[in-house]
Amino acid sequence: MFIWIGFLVLVAALLALDLGVFNKDSHTISAKEALRWTGVWVTVSLLFSIFIYFAYENHWVHEDGAPMSGQKAVITYLTGYLVEQSLSVDNIFVIAVIFTYFRIPQKYQHRVLFWGIIGAVLFRGLMIVVGSALLHRFSWITYIFGAILLYTSYRMLTQKTTMRMSK
Repeated sequence: MFIWIGFLVLVAALLALDLGVFNKDSHTISAKEALRWTGVWVTVSLLFSIFIYFAYENHWVHEDGAPMSGQKAVITYLTGYLVEQSLSVDNIFVIAVIFTYFRIPQKYQHRVLFWGIIGAVLFRGLMIVVGSALLHRFSWITYIFGAILLYTSYRMLTQKTTMRMSK
């Protein structure tokens, strides 16, 4: 439990540093600056694998079943990290479409993106907690959640939309 609390505190501190210190003033981010920051955050993520190795080797993490070795834990972490990185590439295009549609000036895009991600993480966490509690208490609610997903899928499939793109 303490590991998770420490992890969440670390992520919150890094996010606060990103917006509150490093990008306090809104400005247009150049490709060079974006690549540099990408390198910084990828390096931080890779350095975190060192902590994962020692946490599992020294059994700081308690899990059900057989304990995982540090090497296996790092491989699992890096595999998940690479999968998440590859899956996030499509988000770049979605974000570009949203920024274009709402005509967000480039100098404010980092701030808007940052707060959008914070909101998404908080609401996703809230939905997971509430959904898990509902599923634990009422198993039949699975059918309602399934019906909502099917209805939403149907609406997305049949809805005709036109996207307004700025020049």
